[in-house]
Amino acid sequence: MVSVFAMLVGAAYLYWEATQLPASILKGYPGDGFFPRIALAVILVCGIATLIREAVSKQLVTPPAPEHTDIDAADDDKDAPINLDAVEAFLIVALSLLYMLLLKPLGLEIATSLFMFVLLFPRLPMRWPKAALIAALGAVATTLVVYSAFVLGLKVALPLKFLPQYLSGY
Repeated sequence: MVSVFAMLVGAAYLYWEATQLPASILKGYPGDGFFPRIALAVILVCGIATLIREAVSKQLVTPPAPEHTDIDAADDDKDAPINLDAVEAFLIVALSLLYMLLLKPLGLEIATSLFMFVLLFPRLPMRWPKAALIAALGAVATTLVVYSAFVLGLKVALPLKFLPQYLSGY
């Protein structure tokens, strides 16, 4: 936990340094600090999640596996066929293309929420009213995370319709 905390302090400092990099000359482009801030934000989120997980859960001590057995080889079935659901893959590609086309006319908020809802809803293993509610909450949460990360955090110009009106003070 000490090393994770030290890594978080270093990543927070580097994130602050990345925010000090010069802005882009071209309007709407994120500038030099774009990719460092993305990488450091991922490090910070994962580090905080690791600290929370370690603080909340107890360390379970598992006995070491016997040295004479190869657990990985027993679990891998190299002779089984690899299955690819072509219809599912095609639908995801088609939805992604539709998302790109609808992003500008609908705006980031509506297009992202609809896209995430359509992706999440059929994949939740529960009855439809509960699945619809959880998919809708997940879609809205994803939209808020994308808005916070890219528009507020990274200052990327995205096609927005209504979020700036309601969240402009934050």
